[in-house]
Amino acid sequence: DFDKYWRYSMPMLQSAAELSAHSAGADDEMTEYTNSLRNGILEAYSGIFQGFKNSAKTQLLIPFAPHILQFLDSIYMEKDMDEVVMKTAIGVLGDLADTLGSHVGGLIQQSVSSKEFLNECLSSEDHTIKEAAEWAKHAITRAISV
Repeated sequence: DFDKYWRYSMPMLQSAAELSAHSAGADDEMTEYTNSLRNGILEAYSGIFQGFKNSAKTQLLIPFAPHILQFLDSIYMEKDMDEVVMKTAIGVLGDLADTLGSHVGGLIQQSVSSKEFLNECLSSEDHTIKEAAEWAKHAITRAISV
């Protein structure tokens, strides 16, 4: 029962996401560390969204959606993500749309880079990224059209 933990884990993930946004780039080792940190944060978000999906408690996650979209924007705009982070990030965008639906459709449309990021992933040579992007595109389309 994750209910008693989400109110602690979401702010912790927000703090970690902010830290990762400020620790990008110095050298290859730091880039590798930052990608690893970001992937862990994204996997945690994905697990939380999947765990809350189809639950009456999904509305508890809505206040965190703008921050998660900002985090995805910052990762995309820095352009130093590896393929693992790219796949996990597009998956989180899809999870966000799939779990929160119309509550985040407008936010996703206003997102600085969601559309560009989605298109980049859709044209990826990596079939796993492309597959995740196809799924995210369908989830986003459903969230926007509701």
